[in-house]
Amino acid sequence: MAGKLELMLGPMRSNKTAELLRRAEMRRQYAGQYVLVLKPSDDTKGGPGVVESRNPNGHGKMNALEFKSQDPWAVLGAIAEREKEIGKKVECIAIDEGQFVDELFLFTRHLLDANHDVLIAGLDLDFRAVPFGEMLNLTWLVNAYGGSITECMAYCSCGARALYSQRLIDGEPAPYDSPIKMPGDSYEPRCAEHFVLPGKPH
Repeated sequence: MAGKLELMLGPMRSNKTAELLRRAEMRRQYAGQYVLVLKPSDDTKGGPGVVESRNPNGHGKMNALEFKSQDPWAVLGAIAEREKEIGKKVECIAIDEGQFVDELFLFTRHLLDANHDVLIAGLDLDFRAVPFGEMLNLTWLVNAYGGSITECMAYCSCGARALYSQRLIDGEPAPYDSPIKMPGDSYEPRCAEHFVLPGKPH
């Protein structure tokens, strides 16, 4: 029997990580499941080996197994080791910041076929407002394997629903041609009216 996929999508500051950690804790506490939390190396939000929410009121943080974003397959050995240690199956695998993970679609499908439930949180769009990584591709897996898609909500400072992650460099909107990943940037959620992308080609 294959696993199910729970997908949490949204812009920055929409409590995706807090929701991921809440669901992981519910499974641990009430269902008695073993949940392995995974963190791609490109996620710099928490310290090493920690998945942490920016929301101070949510489930703050959990220990996580960190892996190279370019090679999620290396985790399979660690899952097998963990199952040997605990003497049972790892029922659930939770991945934060899924947008950074290479081959995320194939890796997730492999986990589902191996009968793990999978929770994944991540950005749907990058700062250029185009699909980020393979997050949106995962909706097919929810249709095929079952599970749920949760659109996490964020709000612009004007009060409207924010669909975009506005990247700021030194407080100013980042230009279109800046790299997808860069140190020293910050983000805020913005609505369509207030989202700005200098240098956008069309």
